[in-house]
Amino acid sequence: MKDYILIENDPLFITDRLREIDKTYFVLYNLRLKRYEVHSSGQVGGSYCFSLPFSSLDERMVTECLRTRRENIDKVIKQLDEENEKLEKRLVREAIEKYVEVNIC
Repeated sequence: MKDYILIENDPLFITDRLREIDKTYFVLYNLRLKRYEVHSSGQVGGSYCFSLPFSSLDERMVTECLRTRRENIDKVIKQLDEENEKLEKRLVREAIEKYVEVNIC
């Protein structure tokens, strides 16, 4: 654990708020990757839960923690499916436009 710093408290009480959501949550700062990570001591197979690409420990971590809770999995999967479908439609449309452009010229 030499690459990590345990964050036990912070000025915005993010660590406390995460523990209110789930008492097994704790926050580590990954020195190698330079990011904050949420871990759970109650998780089987390793403690890592998620990390965010932000340089500060703030409300976004609490929001993401609530969004990705197990009880919200159906909603998260539906949202991902909808986003993937939109992306696929856009990529197909762009491919058709390129095909038409190349074959008309």
